[in-house]
Amino acid sequence: MTTVAEIRISSDDGFDLRRLAAALTESQGWPRDQVGIWENRGGNDVVITVDDALLAPSTPDPMRRPVHTRSDVHRACELLRHRDPSLRGVAFPELRDEAARFFSAGWSIADLLHALSHRHDGRPWPLGEGYAGVEWLQHRLRNWKSDTGDIRPSVSQESAQLRVVGRVGLPPDIGLPDDEAPVRRQAASPATARAAADDARRLMRAQTRTTSETLEHRDRTSARMARPPR
Repeated sequence: MTTVAEIRISSDDGFDLRRLAAALTESQGWPRDQVGIWENRGGNDVVITVDDALLAPSTPDPMRRPVHTRSDVHRACELLRHRDPSLRGVAFPELRDEAARFFSAGWSIADLLHALSHRHDGRPWPLGEGYAGVEWLQHRLRNWKSDTGDIRPSVSQESAQLRVVGRVGLPPDIGLPDDEAPVRRQAASPATARAAADDARRLMRAQTRTTSETLEHRDRTSARMARPPR
């Protein structure tokens, strides 16, 4: 027998509670067919019903977890060398220094393995004799940097940004040129996705109830900010 948990959202501020409930469901990654959203017509609340199985703690995938500490980076680089044969001729300190920059940008081990096997545009890197060593490592990772040397979003970060684009109701072809072939009009550019994600976060903050404590904190912070003379 399936059991469910109930989450109740209520407000007297005129918010679209169904939309907030849908956003909560999306943010938690719950499958829509396992979640119910019920609006109480007689009151100002919405009830979300969630299968208990979705709320049970799960073991995070070590390949997709953020890598933060020095020991985490060390273990991650050992796993990278084991998974990618082209790295076995790379000195471990050089691999660690290159990979640590991407881990600091929020990449996971799975993201880095994808970058070592695919270009930023999705084409696969060549394999075989001659495609190994530290210069080949640096060349592949350089493809995942911007012209200014900034690290681009990883494949999982771009996917998360595009989910935000869809959640806020933007068309999937936003950011693509008008003459782009229809078959390729499927996703926004990473830059547009990042901008949409920022807009979505601002909208969520704007719809959040402002308490007296946050106002006091804002006043204290504003009083201490040093502003340049005009």
